[in-house]
Amino acid sequence: MDIVEKYGGFIKGRIDRSPGAANRLIRIGLGYESLRLGAAGSAQTPEALNLLNRMAIRSVAGALAHPEETIWVNLFAPVELLWGFGLRPLSIECFSSFMGGFRIEDYFLRRAEAIGMSDTLCSYHKCFLGAADAGILKPPLMSLTTTLACDGNANTFRYLEKRVGVKPSIIDVPYECTDESLRYVTGQLEGLIPRLESLCGRPFDEGALKAALERENEARALQEEALLLQAAKDYPATLTLQMFKLFATHILAGSEEALTYYRTLVTDMKRYPDTGAVKVLWVHLMPYYQGTLKRYLGGSGGRRIIASDFDFDYGAGRRLDPGRPLEALAGKMLSNIFNGPYERKTEAALDAAMRLGADGVIHFCHWGCKQSAGGAAEMKRAFDAAKIPFLILDGDGIDRRNDAPEQIRTRVEAFFEMLAEGRAYRKGAGL
Repeated sequence: MDIVEKYGGFIKGRIDRSPGAANRLIRIGLGYESLRLGAAGSAQTPEALNLLNRMAIRSVAGALAHPEETIWVNLFAPVELLWGFGLRPLSIECFSSFMGGFRIEDYFLRRAEAIGMSDTLCSYHKCFLGAADAGILKPPLMSLTTTLACDGNANTFRYLEKRVGVKPSIIDVPYECTDESLRYVTGQLEGLIPRLESLCGRPFDEGALKAALERENEARALQEEALLLQAAKDYPATLTLQMFKLFATHILAGSEEALTYYRTLVTDMKRYPDTGAVKVLWVHLMPYYQGTLKRYLGGSGGRRIIASDFDFDYGAGRRLDPGRPLEALAGKMLSNIFNGPYERKTEAALDAAMRLGADGVIHFCHWGCKQSAGGAAEMKRAFDAAKIPFLILDGDGIDRRNDAPEQIRTRVEAFFEMLAEGRAYRKGAGL
């Protein structure tokens, strides 16, 4: 039993007796890790990824420490609206991932199931619901979610309203991106502003939102440059740090921290040598704990994840218009590749694979995620037609009970042997 598992057991032993003490222990653990990285970082981890690590940890720890200025959000919430109000987002998906990092997700999953949550419910949502039911999460100022991508979002946040008494603001994102739907979503964002003003006791600062969009535009341009560099350079990153990029692309989008990360990342990457690694495009969520995947894609061994679909889900090269900030946010949500028909996501993934020179694609079907499981075969047909190797894996992003280690090991080993043989053939044929 390692130190993380021991500390996680220490936390679990106190949740029932004192949820507040468990909350403090989680924050102490996050604080220690943040201080450790801030003081020394990791000699094996590039500067930008140390920065990303600290940014993610401080984001979650700060939200847990200051519920009075925190908003519970889903991954696709328009967080850019929050920066002008001095608010902190706490993503239910990212929080649950951190609980997995502490090895305490099993406690919250079992708790949620004990109060009637289905075993087919997304484990990220189920873990957060279990934590709320256990009382370790103090009620936030408000909650904010969208209907984009996940059909469980609205129901999860409505249940949280009953459990903690916080009424959610739910942004309904229509399936199609039309002029009418753009006006509809823009109107919902306009209606959200008075609630934020009332809760925070300060007026909406449109200038702050415009500045956030300017920062996001710069960050997204740098992100596109970084994706090309990731495909060309021998730049390491663990599965956990690949997952942490969601803070820069989604949870902290438009923030100063995210922009600083991307500026550092591009500078950092240019110092690394060109890569000869096998390059993999990842589709959907990452089971960072999975042993075989950590060995094969953990930043060494001549194999690299060069991008995931979350890196380009808002569209490559798409610029947000600061002159019409609410309409820009509405358009951003409507045009997301996770919205609308699955063909949109398939086309974006295929374009990225070709543009970045991916040797193969791994599509991870997260247990409980219906859109992922339902669309994987369709996406595979498109990649088969393009003659790009495509592997579908079934598992769970955080719930280790749904892991199938031997099956994943067998299939991943065979997949990378095939990619290596394909590379050797193309090199020998001069292709």
